[in-house]
Amino acid sequence: MYDFSLLPDDTVLTLGIALVLFAVAFVFFVVVAIYTLISTTAYSKKHKDKLKLVCDVAYFHERGKRDNQEDSIYISPIEKVEESGLIAACSDGMGGLLNGEVVSKYVTDSLAENYPYAFDAQNENAKMISDISNKVYEEYHLGAGATLVMVHIFDDYMNFYSLGDSNIILIRNNRATLLNYKQNYITLMIKKFAEGGIDTVDAYRDTRAKGLIDFVGNLNCKVLKTAKPIRLIENDIIIVSSDGVTDSIPLNRLVNHIHFDQNATGIARAIKYGVKTRRNPRQDNYSAVVIKMNRSFV
Repeated sequence: MYDFSLLPDDTVLTLGIALVLFAVAFVFFVVVAIYTLISTTAYSKKHKDKLKLVCDVAYFHERGKRDNQEDSIYISPIEKVEESGLIAACSDGMGGLLNGEVVSKYVTDSLAENYPYAFDAQNENAKMISDISNKVYEEYHLGAGATLVMVHIFDDYMNFYSLGDSNIILIRNNRATLLNYKQNYITLMIKKFAEGGIDTVDAYRDTRAKGLIDFVGNLNCKVLKTAKPIRLIENDIIIVSSDGVTDSIPLNRLVNHIHFDQNATGIARAIKYGVKTRRNPRQDNYSAVVIKMNRSFV
């Protein structure tokens, strides 16, 4: 211990003043910090709907049991989100056909070349995708193809475009919803069986069930698209993925792999780990772009 009685009187006085000033400064700092926290919380609650939604984005791109990585992804430049919105896309080369990886890469490269897109021009954007498909057809004449899922997020709204059987999934309030229907034979057969009063279980037993009825590489393909934008809310999670993800993690179990306080990187890591731990001996390539919507003052 120090014996301050041995210090000169003026030094003791100086130390005393310094301690008092430090105590005052500390109390002032605490008061300001508490006031700022209370004010920020109150402002956030009062103006919650006026705060901007921002996109927290992550992705994974993994090869399964296939010899080649036939998935390709595209994420538009983050620095241009404010003026042109976010584009996130995944293209999956069709198994059983040649050059799947070449076609999927061509698709995402073409999307990049056409960026930026007008948000309210759904028909024009769908026509652009159809033109890409026609160019693939002219090159391969149904000998190669790919799927495509793409979302366009601008401010608090989202449009989507889809060809084939890849996934656009919205997770909201602990529930996962597939936004795009799969353009394969099973969807067509279920519809016909249901209309005819036939048990739809038989559709799943058909060997043609997973065969695609439309895809990139088909002539004059029918691009699925939103008729009007979907309103997004805080904590929405959007997953744009190849079907290798949902082949191993069914849609109704996807939320079991997610902690909703995680950021996009944590969610992407959890889903990727979930697919890996399934140890599917026929695991397809699996890729996804994960987007979490957060509120921000910026």
